[in-house]
Amino acid sequence: MSALLLVLAAVPRLTVAPGLEPAFEVQRAAVEAWEALDVTWQTHRGRPAPPPRIAIVIERSRLTPGTAGVSELGRVFLRQAREGSLSATERQALAHELGHQFLLQACPTATADSLFHEAFAVATSGELGAWREGDYQSLSDAAKVLTSSKSLDTPVARRALARLLVESIGPGDRFPRVLAKRLEACDGATRWTPLSVEALMSLDAAAGAEAFVVMSRHSGEVLLSSGDIAQARPFGSTLKPFLLAGALTTPGLSPRLGDQEWACGDVLPQTMRAPEAVLLSCNGWFLDWAERQPGVERFGPWGAVLEAVGMTRLPEHMSEAIGLRSTLQLSPLGLAAAYRALAEARPDIISLLKRNATEGTLSRLPESDRLAGIATKTGTVRDGGSRPLVGWIVGVLDDVVVVLAVPGKAPRQVVERFLSVVGQSRRLGARDGVEVQVFSLLTPSQVDLRCERGGFRFVDGAPAPLGTDWRQLGEVLQGRLVCLAAPFEVRLPKMNEGRPYAGVFRREPPAAWVPPPGMTATEKERRARTGSEAIFRTTRLAYVTGVLASEDASIVGEPRAALARVVSHNADTRERHGSRPVCDTTHCQVFQGTTRTSPTDAETLARPKLETPGWLPFSRGGDEPWTERRPRKDVERALGTGLSLVQRLESAGGTLRVVKTVTDDGEPYEDSQAMPCERLRGPLKLPACPSSATWTGTTVEFKGVGRGHGLGLDVEAARKSGADQDTILERAFPGSTR
Repeated sequence: MSALLLVLAAVPRLTVAPGLEPAFEVQRAAVEAWEALDVTWQTHRGRPAPPPRIAIVIERSRLTPGTAGVSELGRVFLRQAREGSLSATERQALAHELGHQFLLQACPTATADSLFHEAFAVATSGELGAWREGDYQSLSDAAKVLTSSKSLDTPVARRALARLLVESIGPGDRFPRVLAKRLEACDGATRWTPLSVEALMSLDAAAGAEAFVVMSRHSGEVLLSSGDIAQARPFGSTLKPFLLAGALTTPGLSPRLGDQEWACGDVLPQTMRAPEAVLLSCNGWFLDWAERQPGVERFGPWGAVLEAVGMTRLPEHMSEAIGLRSTLQLSPLGLAAAYRALAEARPDIISLLKRNATEGTLSRLPESDRLAGIATKTGTVRDGGSRPLVGWIVGVLDDVVVVLAVPGKAPRQVVERFLSVVGQSRRLGARDGVEVQVFSLLTPSQVDLRCERGGFRFVDGAPAPLGTDWRQLGEVLQGRLVCLAAPFEVRLPKMNEGRPYAGVFRREPPAAWVPPPGMTATEKERRARTGSEAIFRTTRLAYVTGVLASEDASIVGEPRAALARVVSHNADTRERHGSRPVCDTTHCQVFQGTTRTSPTDAETLARPKLETPGWLPFSRGGDEPWTERRPRKDVERALGTGLSLVQRLESAGGTLRVVKTVTDDGEPYEDSQAMPCERLRGPLKLPACPSSATWTGTTVEFKGVGRGHGLGLDVEAARKSGADQDTILERAFPGSTR
């Protein structure tokens, strides 16, 4: 696109007068500047600029110090400090004056508009970056300077003009939007309205409409939303906690009385420290901190997190980081993801933000008491007249992050609206967190993991990017692993594609499982009962839905609801692994990743929890007969006794009874020993607990009915019953629904 535009550019005849050397370099710089001006015009007007009407002569002049260049129609005068050398400053002055020349020829109706002319020349010459450096200047101060300046061609006026112009440059823009709109009126037919300082201060286009998002802290899912949650907006003061998170140390600073940026409370402490600065959202403290410690405005390692959630670049000045300049933006969705990461890594900062309703920007309000227990941070985006453009409130609760952005309001004016969104989030069922031991039959080195975008490992409160390539879980399983933009993908051995895991991973090594006396176990059985060092957290709803998909994806209706409530109940028990979370194998409940959730399952899990304590078993069940044969030696190992002693096997209710003949002092007698049927069924991989066994020679033939251990909820029987979920559960677990 740009190459084509350059070809179409109409460059006037540019003449370098004698005395300005090197003439060829000056002329080349002038041509490049004019072509860039034509590109800007075509980009925002959609067509080439009118052909130049007159030639332009560039000459050296003895201008007063401090004046780099002046011009009139067809003539540009430059002050050259060193004869025969064109410095970078002089190139910029040339580009600035050619900006005036371009407008004089392409937009003659704006000739008398000195503010528009100067703004266009500053914006197109590359001066904006230089003029906006230095001490922070508020929009209101910049507006006062421009309003009272007799001349715009002074460093003070140009700096103020640049301050206002950069506010109109959105993400991805190269040219201030306020000037781009003005170029549309350069058609010769539209009556020209002079540019005003008020128009330069107008930032309404960045406000957008109201939007809110409720994001799960556990899975990263968007649970509720309204408005365009992906629209980037100026973020105000909402990122100040991330500056603390990214710093190794923070100072104690004395307030500067009379400075408007330190006007952040009725009575300020003699020495303000970071917690008070965040709670009071004190701009002066942050600005002075950056003066003492340059670089802190880039958020340290947390800068990578903010870029991953949508910030186009890192701040170049503290005023950008704390939202005093609106040159950087984030969407409500991106801000929610950032706070999800902060809550995972820095609970100390979240605890600090819980004091905001009593000590900070949301204190002393009629609604303040109702904010108790919620970590909050506010942000206000203002225009040059100090009018609120966007009011932000971010809230971190136990299970969710809530972000609200309201145009035209300050945060203290929208607390009731924020609380209504919080109320909606609290009515969501099964959104609390559930942990599960994952990959219990594998080692972490056998599991591959990746995050397409926004993957981080948080160790000791600091983020480290995971990258986008597949990584062995064993290499990265330290601290907490979070994928901010999507679920993790997990790939197991012999799998070409990954499974989604929407949640957070952490490491917790288990103690080795020791079989009970007399019982032998395979390595696989040992792993299943030992559990895994990889712990995965997601929402209750996502966990239960994942188990249902793994155990019986075809189950629907009331039987599904009954099984879902059993799975949810078991997630809270610790019988299978002591104090550790439930595992993901048949020893507990099979879980092979998260899947799409449904409102129906959410409604089911919102019902009262089951009353029966302890683990509630379930199996496929059914009445289909089966016959299986197994080697005699495997059966003897599972039973822990020689088959020559066994008279019969009986099973009922998941209990296996082995009746054998033993001899004591020469007298034979029958000995009956009861054991869990799983002790036989599991190692031998029988479909269910056998109803009979016949052994001859080296094999044993088992017969039985149905699938599973036969305890608790018989899923196939539930399918055929036609009963509602409470009846199904009462039949399987009497008293569970009372």
